[in-house]
Amino acid sequence: MSPQEAAKVAVKLMESGSFPPKGVEILGWYICPGGRGVTITESKSIESADAFKNWLVWVQERKDFFECYEVHPAVSAQDAIKMALGK
Repeated sequence: MSPQEAAKVAVKLMESGSFPPKGVEILGWYICPGGRGVTITESKSIESADAFKNWLVWVQERKDFFECYEVHPAVSAQDAIKMALGK
């Protein structure tokens, strides 16, 4: 899909209030050359449904929006170091 088509989908979802979904805060939203992107979100709950809703709003608008979609829960590097050291 062209950058213009992707932008139109994004504008429609943001204007309708569908993106970001309730309970999800966007901390960073980046588009890379070639059309791939990275969105860093924070959920107000630990529900996996929040990640699903984040994906769902896009594919309901346009089923071929994503070539691939990955969710990676993360902690800060500081917390990861503490956990790895058993602290």
